[in-house]
Amino acid sequence: MSQSFARKHSELLTSLLLVPASLLVLLLAAELFFRFVVPAPDLPAPAFIDGVLRHRPGQRGTYWSGDVRAPFSINAQGWNSARADYPLARTPGQQRIALVGDSFVEALQVPPDQSMAEDLERDLGPGTEVYRYGASGAPLSQYLHMARKAALPARPDVLVVLLVHNDFDESWRDVPGMYTKSFLHLRLEQGEGAGGSVTELTPASYRQGLTSRIRDLSATWRYLAYGRQVRFEGLRRLFLQQEQPGKYQANIDISDLAGREALDRRATAYLFGRLAAETAQAGVRLLLVMDGVRGPIERGEAGSAQAQDYTTGALRLNRMAAEEAARLSIPFMDLHPVFSRDFGQHHQPFAFKTDGHWNAHAHALAARAIAMRLRELGWTTGLTPPK
Repeated sequence: MSQSFARKHSELLTSLLLVPASLLVLLLAAELFFRFVVPAPDLPAPAFIDGVLRHRPGQRGTYWSGDVRAPFSINAQGWNSARADYPLARTPGQQRIALVGDSFVEALQVPPDQSMAEDLERDLGPGTEVYRYGASGAPLSQYLHMARKAALPARPDVLVVLLVHNDFDESWRDVPGMYTKSFLHLRLEQGEGAGGSVTELTPASYRQGLTSRIRDLSATWRYLAYGRQVRFEGLRRLFLQQEQPGKYQANIDISDLAGREALDRRATAYLFGRLAAETAQAGVRLLLVMDGVRGPIERGEAGSAQAQDYTTGALRLNRMAAEEAARLSIPFMDLHPVFSRDFGQHHQPFAFKTDGHWNAHAHALAARAIAMRLRELGWTTGLTPPK
């Protein structure tokens, strides 16, 4: 009896051990397959340099997700750019433009030479250089931090800040994300409307967490989460900004826009005010540019009253930003009518089928519109480096 029991016990233990062993072999096989046979997407590793979250300098790779596939090139300062380096020294007679924003400026979805920054440099012609500073997931509050710590020290003539619809509430609300603790945020103290004080919360130095370590180490995880877009919602938020039906529009929940508008306005007024004051102090001109609500346009609804109604949906944020900019006398450009007119003429989409970020067409269109606006403002001639 004891020998029979021992034999059965040994067989059971062997069977139980085969399960994790089989899983381990399967995982190892998957890792090898997604590294060498069907390579998983490359993702640039982050770095916290001079108090600003960016990428580790010198990285190269290919980012892909669904129908998106593009190389990236992280320059010496840690930004995705066709420019390998951002020298601080100015060339006499050459104007410099700095472009700050989130993943739309980072532009991992298009080749480095096909983003808005490089297109703008070509549109403005010889004698212009455009440096871009883009970080996925960054809100408007972080744009201020990036301008202070990275863009303005490069002594540009013009600072262009690209706004998207989740910039406002994410400047003052806690949101999930691998990197959000390393972004500048605001604390809005008690007060109604424009009342109450605003406190800047210093970004925490970036420390890699478990999710980030798994992402970097596991090609299988990157293939599923990014390449095939298996829905790990808290992690997808950093890169993928698909418009969702129902109460979601332009990557935001529009159901509570009216309820939070007073807080959004207070945060926006403070951040626009600081951008205006600090660019003026540096002798730099400031232009604010805001993305359109492209979903209704691409569905052929651009001519409808609702698609042009700035009192409802995500467009109310375009209206709010324009009003706050006007109050502070900051030049502002809304890309919604630009996209609407272009789609009416060409019926060409502005984003990818599986990713709501701009495609190369949208980057080129936005660059042309910004170049035209800069010319209208008279900011493209006779510029000299600020002292």
